Amino acid sequence: MQKLILPFVSGFLASLFFHDATLALLHAAGTIDVSGFSTAPFAPLGIPEFIANAIWSAVWGVLMAWLLRVSPERSAPWVPAFVFGGIVLTAGTVFVVDPIRGIWPTGNMLPRLAVDFAANAMWGWGALVFMRAFMARDGEA
Repeated sequence: MQKLILPFVSGFLASLFFHDATLALLHAAGTIDVSGFSTAPFAPLGIPEFIANAIWSAVWGVLMAWLLRVSPERSAPWVPAFVFGGIVLTAGTVFVVDPIRGIWPTGNMLPRLAVDFAANAMWGWGALVFMRAFMARDGEA
């Protein structure tokens, strides 16, 4: 259960509490127009964007836990989780999710990539926070 369900739930929660919260804080600071927790319908499915983002993030959470070998017995990979979130999720958004929605990489994408990197890196860190909080050591639970 700790290898699939907990990383899935951790990725989902990290999307809500870290990724979208980072976007909301950047919006409140006046640095970006996107406010986080978008209720606009996600193109192919019609569900709110923040729910679709949380579901995608949950899948990424399982992949991150597997690649970084997150377990209670090992020290927490804080920096790799931060980098995984920032680079892998941003690349996944630009090259997989957006083309599915009909959005193609064009023009000067640096401002968007910077915001995506910041929010996704915070997601990676947050997913690891939740994974470490939920995982029990062998003698516990």
